[in-house]
Amino acid sequence: GSLKLPSTLYALFGFVVLSIAISIYFRFPLAFFLLSLQSLLVVSMALWFRSRFIVIMNVILFMGLLVTYISLNDPIHSANFSFAIISLITARIINWKKTLLEIRTELIRNAYLFSGFLMVLLSLYYVVPDKFESLSWTGAALLFFILSVILSNVKYRYLAIATMVATTFHVFLFDLKNISIGYRV
Repeated sequence: GSLKLPSTLYALFGFVVLSIAISIYFRFPLAFFLLSLQSLLVVSMALWFRSRFIVIMNVILFMGLLVTYISLNDPIHSANFSFAIISLITARIINWKKTLLEIRTELIRNAYLFSGFLMVLLSLYYVVPDKFESLSWTGAALLFFILSVILSNVKYRYLAIATMVATTFHVFLFDLKNISIGYRV
């Protein structure tokens, strides 16, 4: 009861200090990789403290960190994939343990799923050669669909559909300009 707020504030202060230490010691853009991993640690601690407040603060900081990372235009592959994987894992953990956190809204989970979706596409865009981007995005859509079946969760099916829509636009806007007229028809 009365010790819950101080312990939550101490935990948040500890995470802020850890973030500052990571930022100073590892420098950006490499620090983004470790800060995204720290986000998973924060959610795990929030489950331990059963703190909605820590989860809400983490999602705000994670999204701010993600927007900052994307806006810097200096991507590193490990950070790209860590943001994608951490987003999807965090969304899964929040869904799995939402009764512990007493979270009644899906907004936080949807934010993590959306950021995971975007980062999967962005990660594959930077890693895969140009001629295989659409194929890799189709593979990601297939993986999202398989996850929706395994987890019996419709949100992953929505991610699969959104990935296929993005792939379709990519094919029509970029891939078709690189093939001969005969194949376009």
